[in-house]
Amino acid sequence: MRRGLRFAVGAVKLRRLRLGVGGYLGVGLAAVGLVVFVGQVLASRTTRAAVEAVHAMQAHDEPLAARSGAIVEKLAAYDRTVSELLESAAGTDTAPLSAAERDLDDALDAYFQFRGARALGAPAGFSDRIAHHLAVGRSLIGRARDRDAWQARRRVLLDGVRRRIASAGGEGLPVGGNQLFARRSLAELDEAINQLRAEPDTGPGASSAEARMMSLLRAHEAELARSPGPAWLELTRDDVHEAARLRARIERFDASHVPERRAFLEDGAALLVWAQTHLQAPARFALAAAAERAAAAAVSAEHMLAATGIAVVIVVFLISGVLALRITLPVRRLTAVTRRLAAGDREARAERAGLAQIDELAESFNAMAGQIAVVERELRTNQTELERRVAERTLELDHLAHHDPLTALPNRRHLGATLTGAIARARASGERFALLFVDLDNFKSINDTLGHTFGDRVLQAIGERLQTAAGPHAFIARLGGDEFTVLLEATDSVEAVGARSAKLLDALQQPLTVDGRVLSTSASIGASLYPDHAPDADALLRAADVALFRAKDLGRNRFAVFSPDLSDAAASSFRLEQALRRAVEAGELLLMYQPQVALHTFETSSVEALLRWRKPDGRIAPAVEFVHIAEKTGLMRELTGWVLRSATSAVTAWRAMGWHHASVAINVSAPQFFESGFVEHVAEALRVTGIPASSLELELTETVMQTGPATLSALHRLRELGVAIALDDFGTGYSSLTSLEQLPITRVKLDRTLIEGIDASPRSFAIARSVIALCHGLGLHVVAEGVETPGQLERLERCGPVTVQGFLLAHAVDSEAVPAEVEAAGARARSLLATARAAAAEEPEQGALMFVTPRRVLPR
Repeated sequence: MRRGLRFAVGAVKLRRLRLGVGGYLGVGLAAVGLVVFVGQVLASRTTRAAVEAVHAMQAHDEPLAARSGAIVEKLAAYDRTVSELLESAAGTDTAPLSAAERDLDDALDAYFQFRGARALGAPAGFSDRIAHHLAVGRSLIGRARDRDAWQARRRVLLDGVRRRIASAGGEGLPVGGNQLFARRSLAELDEAINQLRAEPDTGPGASSAEARMMSLLRAHEAELARSPGPAWLELTRDDVHEAARLRARIERFDASHVPERRAFLEDGAALLVWAQTHLQAPARFALAAAAERAAAAAVSAEHMLAATGIAVVIVVFLISGVLALRITLPVRRLTAVTRRLAAGDREARAERAGLAQIDELAESFNAMAGQIAVVERELRTNQTELERRVAERTLELDHLAHHDPLTALPNRRHLGATLTGAIARARASGERFALLFVDLDNFKSINDTLGHTFGDRVLQAIGERLQTAAGPHAFIARLGGDEFTVLLEATDSVEAVGARSAKLLDALQQPLTVDGRVLSTSASIGASLYPDHAPDADALLRAADVALFRAKDLGRNRFAVFSPDLSDAAASSFRLEQALRRAVEAGELLLMYQPQVALHTFETSSVEALLRWRKPDGRIAPAVEFVHIAEKTGLMRELTGWVLRSATSAVTAWRAMGWHHASVAINVSAPQFFESGFVEHVAEALRVTGIPASSLELELTETVMQTGPATLSALHRLRELGVAIALDDFGTGYSSLTSLEQLPITRVKLDRTLIEGIDASPRSFAIARSVIALCHGLGLHVVAEGVETPGQLERLERCGPVTVQGFLLAHAVDSEAVPAEVEAAGARARSLLATARAAAAEEPEQGALMFVTPRRVLPR
């Protein structure tokens, strides 16, 4: 207060001296400066103490607390990781454990290498306790992993014993409708091993089952040494002994594992408490103390700054009172001019009058007003340019939103808006228009062979060619992939649509040069008309899509116009596809087998596996009703593996039942054969079942075989495995004799169309006999399909060694009935052929072969 009074007296004396505004301001500034200086000196001391306290806390206390907390956290995480591994998978995956160990080691290194921790001193023995704890954790995980290995090895041994007993005949075999039972010794062993496998890996049940198994081996030792043999007996006994030893090791492990795990967790908890007490707690206490010191220093500095501020306000108030009368009026005039400028009056200028300082301020204000006017003009110019650029960018974004970025053609969104507008115009004018759905044929092969970048350039060229061929009034859009649409307005007839579609197909067939490479392309087109086929845009697209599928089915490089029956067919195909998928999931598909009888020996050399579908109503549907759907929908890959496994497993069973030369023929379609890894699937099926490769025959049509070097390479690889290859349906289509010479085939299957007329037409018989003789001359076996009359059987018997297949001799049966049907088919062939011979001998000879009307013996 005394300082304030002295300043007031000094101000009165200054007024008597008639000081100018500079003098008043000089005195005031000197007074303010003195107050600020004194306050700064006092506040800097307390502020420096606060800053030093904060620095100390940041440099020492906070890092130390964080590092000690990290040790506690990582130690707990390590114990939790060990527990989770022991709980879940018995520690088979050590990656989480190693990561937890590294994290804990890093936390310890970060703590003990910090200078603050070194100042406190390293806790005696803590690192050794941590290292011991980590070693115990690794030991627990390692032993748990050993237990898994023992358990898996024991299961493998028991499964091997079961398979060995089963292969020796322990389960018995059904043959010809009669059940053949295994010897009592093998049956008892089969029952004992199944009981042993059903018991848990530990416990009295497993021990008792092992004892019973060893007892049975000793009881039947003499009989088993004779058959299956001493080596079989010794191997079985060793495997059972080994399984018992592994069970004992597992039980010993389980007995010691629980207390060791409990001790590990208790040790981990003790280490956590120790770390919290000796590391984390002191660090947190030091951090709290440092924070308290910093807070006290900050409060003191705040009080000093507040006092300095109050003193400055008092001095400024006194100086302001003195200057108010000399400055207020000029300032009011300047304020009024400022308001005019703020209101938008860019011509407003301050009047230069009053004290020199106010006059300088007015001059500065006028300069500022002029600069504001200049800047405002520049801003308006920049705003105009910005608005122009925004408009251009908006147009670009709109183009990107409605056009395909690859071909610059309109996209699906643009097509939808255009179709909506076309429908509105057609509805108003009563005109019709057409929508064409264009899809390139086999475009995937271009991408797979030449790369997607080259395929993109092909699509760009196709888009340009479509625009040229369709004309300037057509609307071309790309929906995605290799699919394009063409909107043709004012198209009044289906004939006009056909003419425009033919023109587009012709244009797309012309050679296309891309990056110096000449390509031949083709496309399929589906068309729909408004309002004939659909009332809205989505329905028009669907109708054109359905028509496109029809064009694809017709052989590609064609166009088709939508009709309601196509929609019904598409719906029916979709329902069949869904039903087939459900059938695959429910296991409703099955294999049936039809014998093939060699006429020169009356023995069944092989059976053909025929895919069937057991419908919910009980009807057995042949493959011709659903295979084409499986090929289109990608189910053939799954079916191929299943057919190979089922057929080869059936051959294994038939050979075990006494048909030692059993073999099976499997039909392979083009999609199946062209699947990547088909040869590997065949080799895997042979390896799993253990049957010789010669007992498997693959039947392929000539169309599949004549598709290029890759196909021939796959055929040669199959022959190297030992798998037989049959040329199926020979005699249909455009069968080439070159195929018989060049393809690596072992058998030719004559189609039923070549056989059905041989007992009624001398020409048919002569053709069939010539084809059979040709095949024999090339060293190829011959199978005649579709033999359904005794006359056909008798004619084929005259042609040399021929194998026959047909409903005359046998129907297709399931795998369990195959052995009996095989024997019956041979006997039936012998009887029917004898009858046919006798009938042929009684017929009058008139210098030429006489034929009788064919008669079916067995119904289809």
